Amino acid sequence: MQQSWYGQFWKLLRSREGVGVILVAGGSAVALGVVPNLLQKWWDSAWFFGLILIGMLLVVVLGWTLVRQRGVGVVIPIYPDPQGGRVSAMIEASKKNHSSTLVVHSKLLSPGNRELSPDARMDLVANLIDARVEEIRTSGADGSVTLYPLAQMYDGFHLGRRLAQDTYSTLSVMHLPGADQRTVVPGLTLGSHLRNPLAPGQEALLTAHLKQAPGAGAPALVAHPGCPAQHRHRLAFIVRLSPALSMIADACAVSETGLVRRPGDSTHTGYVFTPNDPEAPGNPCGAYTVLEAAPERLPETKEAFEAIAAYTYRCFIAARQAWAEQSGSANVDVHLFINAPLPITIAVGWLMKNDQVTAIRHELSLLNTAAPTAAPSPAGPGGQHT
Repeated sequence: MQQSWYGQFWKLLRSREGVGVILVAGGSAVALGVVPNLLQKWWDSAWFFGLILIGMLLVVVLGWTLVRQRGVGVVIPIYPDPQGGRVSAMIEASKKNHSSTLVVHSKLLSPGNRELSPDARMDLVANLIDARVEEIRTSGADGSVTLYPLAQMYDGFHLGRRLAQDTYSTLSVMHLPGADQRTVVPGLTLGSHLRNPLAPGQEALLTAHLKQAPGAGAPALVAHPGCPAQHRHRLAFIVRLSPALSMIADACAVSETGLVRRPGDSTHTGYVFTPNDPEAPGNPCGAYTVLEAAPERLPETKEAFEAIAAYTYRCFIAARQAWAEQSGSANVDVHLFINAPLPITIAVGWLMKNDQVTAIRHELSLLNTAAPTAAPSPAGPGGQHT
């Protein structure tokens, strides 16, 4: 049913834009009305009218702030959220903070129920964002983009890498803290400042929350002596910035053997090299290096996330250079095993846009699952597939 004109008018008056229009109109009228009195009373007591004028000008600025265009909010819920609380919180926050909200549901990334590659999926996301930004820009509005992501770290890495190919007035990432899954807070801003030298305050923050202080140089390299020569040029860069202490042992074992199951009990590590075949082995690495946070959760602030993302990239560059010199390989192929807050993962992908690096996928649904039993063969019972 179509809403009446007075209902639509009342709805406008209650909105952010309506309040802004009222403030601009009222403040402007009062400010302009004060000018004649200010001139008349100039030699008497102009201070009172002067204060009114300044106050009303501030009200006009406040009203303009409320009605101005505030960029595009992009909600990307491509990770299961059974109760829908996190997605609803992100959509509500985006509508509150931005002039336009784009929700990229997972079904949009599977046209015709066809599974796309990670690069193709993120390319589609970027194209949808570009289309909305261009629509906003044609109206003369701000083309800044703020992401509200809910995705696996693997997808987050590829999203950051893809968005680094485009140019936005600003590109920010919001975050849902682990302790409060309904309050959206600023994560970080993606920009050239992430490549700048670390400030003293950032170094102090990293020293307090990482196991390896920034002044200690590049992370230590641990070689795999049994690695075949044809795979020695590969380096595993293992990053644990979330409270998942077991991931380091699993990532080290997978990087050494290329096998996705643990050698002892044959349970799955969750790491996948071939999406269509989660049991398929990958290529081993000649060495690994670890960047690890303290066991407790990192401070979930913009300052911390930006400092850690910038330092992670510096460690990556230093470790790659060190392994190139040690292994004698001109082209080091880095395998990235990462467990980190999503904004940091997106920033790492954004920073590594031109680097030779492969993010290793991790599926929680496979973690700790038993090895499948092969079907019995005519010659006798089959064995375990590891």
